[in-house]
Amino acid sequence: MSGPQLRTVVADTSALVSLAVPRADATYDTGAAPDPFQYLLTSCEVFVPPTVVDELRDLTQYQDIHGAAATTVLAAREHYTVLDPYERAETSDSRPTFGLDDGETDGIVLANALEVDGFLTDEFGGTNFAVIHAVLQGPRIVPTPRLICEYARNGHLNGGAARDLLTTIGAHRSWDNSPYVMRLRELLE
Repeated sequence: MSGPQLRTVVADTSALVSLAVPRADATYDTGAAPDPFQYLLTSCEVFVPPTVVDELRDLTQYQDIHGAAATTVLAAREHYTVLDPYERAETSDSRPTFGLDDGETDGIVLANALEVDGFLTDEFGGTNFAVIHAVLQGPRIVPTPRLICEYARNGHLNGGAARDLLTTIGAHRSWDNSPYVMRLRELLE
């Protein structure tokens, strides 16, 4: 695990939901165990485009852990900044076509415009990862599982706690069979 510590990030919907899953999981005690969503909000200046807020609102209609996690993210609204990337002088007035969903696309445009340290996403497999990597013009792509490993590297939590978080979140976010996540687990040992 390497790279400079993240100070500024733009986050997409899936990453925020993943980081809030432990708070929404009744079997995980964020009072006693690490809370990755809180770490994000206290260790970085976090920006999101309005489309991410809209996607989070859409998710709250579901009566499942993802809806509960989205509700948690929206409740923390005072701890992140919502900025419209298309209202900035250095960006186009319209959304580019990257082949990604609107939240990811707008997040990339915002990340590039703000020149943040990283773009936080749950994309770490398939072609979307390559597309995001290609269209980021300075910020590095930071997959959510990698961020959790970075928290261990930076001393926010130990390797065992990071592995527990990968397991807790992964059970709800289909990370269990991911070779990427498996490799990160190995690096934590």
